[in-house]
Amino acid sequence: MNKYAIILAAGKGSRMKSKRDDISKVSFPILGQPLVKYVINVLKPIGFDKIIAVVGFGGKTSEKIVKDECDVVWQNEQKGSGHAVMMAAPILEGKEGSTIVCCGDTPLLSEETLAEMYRYHEKEGNDLTVMTSILDDPTGYGRIVKENGKVVRIVEQKDATPEEKEIKEINAGLYIFNNKALFEALHHVGTNNAAGEYYLTDVLGIFVKWGLKAGSYVVSDRNETLGVNDRAQLAVAAKLIQQRINKKLMLSGVTIEDPDNTYIGPSVKIDADTIIKPGCYIMGNTVIGSECVIGPNVVLEDAIVPEGKIVK
Repeated sequence: MNKYAIILAAGKGSRMKSKRDDISKVSFPILGQPLVKYVINVLKPIGFDKIIAVVGFGGKTSEKIVKDECDVVWQNEQKGSGHAVMMAAPILEGKEGSTIVCCGDTPLLSEETLAEMYRYHEKEGNDLTVMTSILDDPTGYGRIVKENGKVVRIVEQKDATPEEKEIKEINAGLYIFNNKALFEALHHVGTNNAAGEYYLTDVLGIFVKWGLKAGSYVVSDRNETLGVNDRAQLAVAAKLIQQRINKKLMLSGVTIEDPDNTYIGPSVKIDADTIIKPGCYIMGNTVIGSECVIGPNVVLEDAIVPEGKIVK
């Protein structure tokens, strides 16, 4: 079965409070890598026939980041998530297969979770699988409404009734669709909602009406679903990614003396038995051999450090 991916990367990100109109939200970096690159790097190992990035506000910046690995389409008007996906119709409409739709501002997604969600989607024979999370405080998120254990609709916060606002299972903003049915359904999506936008979530109700099978996949680590909408959330995501990278290196045999004060980019490679002292910033495509001592307070970017070297 053909697999496609659509990354929604057209949002303005007004809560980032930037005064520049050439910077997109998904281009903000964590440990030297733009948010959207984290998403691309998680998608690539799944083996997609096409990955499409939908860009808009600050799109020239986003396009530079993604163009070598994605087909790029433009959403020139901000008319909602459903409208953004429609922009990919010239490439994907009518094609058999499945399409994953995800946001470009979710850098904590893991390859393992996406692969497991795909296995679940195919095992269940779903036409739509939505990634969900269970939150003690679901305020601000779309709610997953079920009947007899089956997903029947997703209700946005601003459109939810008081009873629906009590639902703890929330939409994590990532979906796997029957591709052909997705683009057929998008022709039936309207703007009768509080925002006056084309909601991608309305596709679920159309699928249910057509008798297609929809289900939810509850992600075990809620942090993976965190989106970045402001600079405070950017800092939270950065700390979690820092911890994830440092832990992986330590489990592979690298000594990091003070993980909370060591900053290592996602593309850095470090061999076992090397010691990283506190206060180091190691970024880009840096490669460090084994039995090195780095630091304290060293900055490296795109550096090559041979085996056994000391860098102060």
